[in-house]
This record gives sequence, structure tokens and C-alpha cells, in this order.
Amino acid sequence: MNSAWTYLERLTRYPHRAVGSREEAAAAEEAAGWLRDMGYDVEVQRFRAPRDTLYIGPAVIMAGYLGAAAIAYWWQPWVGLVFALLLLIPLAGEMSGKGLDLDAYTPRVNSQNVIARAPEGEGQRLTVVVSGHLDTQHATWLFHPRFARHVQTYLNVAYGSLGVMLVGLLLQALLPGARLTAVLLAVGAVLLALHIAFLLACAFSGGYINGANDNTTGAALTLALAEYFAAHPLPGVRFHFVLTGAEEVGTRGMKAFLRQYRYDPSTTYFINLDNLGGGTLTYLEGEGMTLYHRFGADLVDLARRMAEEHAGKVKAKPNLLLPTDAMIPAAQGYQAISFLAFLPDGSLPNYHWYSDTIEHVDKDLVSFTEEFLKEYIRRLAAQRGAA
Repeated sequence: MNSAWTYLERLTRYPHRAVGSREEAAAAEEAAGWLRDMGYDVEVQRFRAPRDTLYIGPAVIMAGYLGAAAIAYWWQPWVGLVFALLLLIPLAGEMSGKGLDLDAYTPRVNSQNVIARAPEGEGQRLTVVVSGHLDTQHATWLFHPRFARHVQTYLNVAYGSLGVMLVGLLLQALLPGARLTAVLLAVGAVLLALHIAFLLACAFSGGYINGANDNTTGAALTLALAEYFAAHPLPGVRFHFVLTGAEEVGTRGMKAFLRQYRYDPSTTYFINLDNLGGGTLTYLEGEGMTLYHRFGADLVDLARRMAEEHAGKVKAKPNLLLPTDAMIPAAQGYQAISFLAFLPDGSLPNYHWYSDTIEHVDKDLVSFTEEFLKEYIRRLAAQRGAA
């Protein structure tokens, strides 16, 4: 039986698996073959995804705010304000995992999910969906090791600049010509212009990374668990294993998956695996940048009990800055959870940087996580009376 490390070695032979690249598509087809060899019914689900949502989408919205300011200052204040508010709708949807998102503002490419389903059996009372994204990121100035610890601060400043401009637009509508209004619009315009320049520089510079930790570890663990439970099925449990594409551009693979497939929320659990190559194994208690989605009580409680049994080797984290694939099913009412691993300072090892290679992945952690997850799934099934 192949371990997660074996799959990690196989997948990291690709130099990268950037969204929409030939490498991402080739890795997906190869993984689909492995899953078919295990006995699963496998589908490669193709979909369109944005090339980027971290840089281009926000830059387009910021440029729209500059246009709104021009409309408000030199023509109709209320028209500028309404235009700015409408621009916020897809940004809020992107951050919350609900509603509209930034797809309309960015170029789009082809991506795919690899979906493996175990043969249907009698008396199946529980569905377990295990996922790990197959795509990898590209390194930019935003994630330079000296700057990476300040990413949250930068994003707060960037979106705060939108807030400054929005307040200026509101005052322009209510108090046209006021000195404070002009100052706020001018300050907001300068800040947004600087952010636009930085975001576009990031979007069109840098290089693709190997992504051994983010997220070859999660994909490799998903494959190893698929192989293990193909050989050791749990009575009463229906397994679906999903290698998602386009996670790095806003969880588009998981969104595409749940647009096509619906489950019974009362009997379905989503377990997502991401960045599990260094530090301490960690389970998230919830996710959300604007709306906080608390993860499934059954899943979190079980993780907490098992963490107590492995003192110092497993911990909890209440939230994460950028969303994982688990946020999408959680936002749609399913029980979900994400497992990651963090360094003592709370950072992800080699996050979105060129150093994210297999030489920097902790083999012992990957092995521990694999055994932990096998036990976690077995206990989940027993807890729900399925096995």
C-alpha cells in the first residue's frame, strides 16, 4: 500500500501545477488513473476558473472606486456612491463564500476536479467527502519571506483604503464641496492608486512554485486515504475523494463540485486537507473573512478529543486569513472541517514561496497526519453508528 509520502514524491515531480496550466491538467489525469486503479468510479470534472482573484479582482474594484470618485466629484455624487456600493457586492461574496464573486473581473482559464466515488453498497448511512486541492500558487512580493508575516496587515490596509474612499463618497453625496470630503477623496485616490500598482505588479511578476507543502501534502494524503479505505472499507460509509483544482484562486474547484453534486447535510461530512508539511497538526474551528462559518460540531468535537489524546501534537485554531475549500460546504450548511499544520509563530511553512519544495516537508508529520486521519475517520463512522 502506498503512503502519502509516495504520492507526495510522485506529484512533486511536476515543477508546478498552476491553475489552468498543462501541468495542473496532466497531474489531474495521472491522479485519476491512480484512483481508477484503486477501484473507484472516477470523473474529471472540467470547469472555467479565474486566472487570479487575489490581485487582479481587487485591483479592478479599486480602479472602479477611482472612477466612482471622479463621477461623484465632477458629476453626480449619488451616482458615484451607488456605483461604489455595487462594486462591493462581488468582493463581499468572494470573502464570505456566498453569492456573487470576482469571476467577472478577471481572465478565465480551464481547470478540473478529480472526483473518486466508491461503489455504492447496501445500508450506507454516512457520506464522507475527503478533499485536498491539487493546484499550486505563484510567488510574488506579497509573500516574500520578509513580508509574508504582514500579509494580513497589508490586506487590512488595502481594504481600509476602500473604506476611506467610501466615506468620502458618502460625504460628497451628503455635504458636496466640504473640505473634509475633498481631503478624504484625495487621500483615498492616492492610496488606491498605490495598491493598484502593487497588486498588478504582483499579478504579472513572480514565478510558479512547486507547492510541496501547499498543497501537494493535502492531495497526497487524500490519495493515500483513498487507497487505504479502498482496501479497508467501512460498512455503512460512502466515500468520495476529491482533488480540487483552482483552490488558489478562490476555492473555485470546490464551488464547481458543489454546484453539480448535492448531499444530505444531516449525513454528510467534508474533511479538507491543506498545508500539512511542517509544524503542528491543527484543526480549524471555523472560517470566514466577513461572515464566520463555524465548522461542524461533530467534526470539531472529535478533533478536540483526539487532540487531547495526542498532547502537544495536535492543536486548534479559530480561523484563517485566506479561506480553504472547507469554507464552501460550511457556508452551504454542511458539516465541514479543515486540517492544516502551522509553525510555532502561527505561519504556514514556505507559504507561497520558491522554497516550498519536498526537501522542506516534514516526513514524520505527514506520516503522523496520515495515521491520525485514518483513526479520525474510523471514529467518525463509529460515532455516527455507520461502522
